[in-house]
Amino acid sequence: MTRARSQHVETAEKLAREGRYAKAAAEAWKALPDRGDPLPRALLAEVMLAGDFYEPAIRFATDAIELDPDCAPAYLALGLAYDRRGGMWDQSILVWHELAEVVPDLVTAHVQLGEALAAANFEEEAIDAWKQALALDPREPRAMYDLAVAALKTEGVATALPGFRKAGELDPSGDELFLTLLEAAVGSATVQLRGEPKTRGEKLRSALDRAWSEDLFAAMDYVRSVLDADPADAEALALAAWVYVKQEAANEAIACAARALALAPGEPPALFVLGLAYAKRPGLAAQAADVFSRLADAVPNAALPHVLLAETLLGLQLYAQAGRSFRRAVTLDPTCVRARFGLAAAYLTEGRHADASWEVRRAAYYDTRRKGHFWRLYDAYVAGGEEG
Repeated sequence: MTRARSQHVETAEKLAREGRYAKAAAEAWKALPDRGDPLPRALLAEVMLAGDFYEPAIRFATDAIELDPDCAPAYLALGLAYDRRGGMWDQSILVWHELAEVVPDLVTAHVQLGEALAAANFEEEAIDAWKQALALDPREPRAMYDLAVAALKTEGVATALPGFRKAGELDPSGDELFLTLLEAAVGSATVQLRGEPKTRGEKLRSALDRAWSEDLFAAMDYVRSVLDADPADAEALALAAWVYVKQEAANEAIACAARALALAPGEPPALFVLGLAYAKRPGLAAQAADVFSRLADAVPNAALPHVLLAETLLGLQLYAQAGRSFRRAVTLDPTCVRARFGLAAAYLTEGRHADASWEVRRAAYYDTRRKGHFWRLYDAYVAGGEEG
């Protein structure tokens, strides 16, 4: 049964979803006289958290939990407020434990629990929490980054580097950049199709659409059709190379990407995928670094090429250069979670543990703000409540 909500709560909820936080807070405040309702308090906690007002967020979330110990969105807001405020790791650990019990399949609860445990110097328990997160979702990049950082602290770069590479492969930002670059090269105009695509443009647009939806086999079918008609189509070759990389066929990817660059020197999509393919092959890290450096020059305002370059430089043990590239990426995009974790790794190679911890916390800050977990938990809580 859907949980009953007052008009003020419904209005506050709508305003908060639209990002109109001041008006949302005013509406939620009007619902506070109903002393038995956790919803306006949970909403106020989220609104305060969005404005980085941690003390009131803690107060309102705590009030909501006291009214209903199963109020999952309030636990989330409380845990994030403790984490972002810092220095309250005991309380944070307790809250994430509680949320993991209330919503056992919430991967973020286990990731955050691990980060709070690590901040409190419970390293082994933190590793267990991140492994639990990966057991729930093997494709959770943040847990993989956290495990790589932990390995770097205790075992060094050689042991940690495979974890960073795996986390990078799981991070969707790489695929998004490649497909955006290729879309710009192909042309982003939507093709209205009736039946199967016939022209080169229609086939490439259909291939891109399939690639965005991760239907690699269908994407490759359209690419092959384009290449059958013109084996010297640079964009089709770049997309074929990307599909090969996704399928762990590095040799085929290198061949296609190199051919694309021979036809269209300096084309960003081909540079991107050639660098990825080189990075997957042992002994080709220096070549990968050279290609990513060219990509960073070709797309100067994008953060990810600098991240890819920096990750390769870490593997070459060029830590100072890697740190500069990570810092450049963070300057270009402060919200880039992958760059933040990479910068944390670079700081650890310099023995700067406090700075590394700060970067991990900033990565968590931007990751959770972007994913909107609060509203999923809020909607589930409302839908699962008892009719008042």
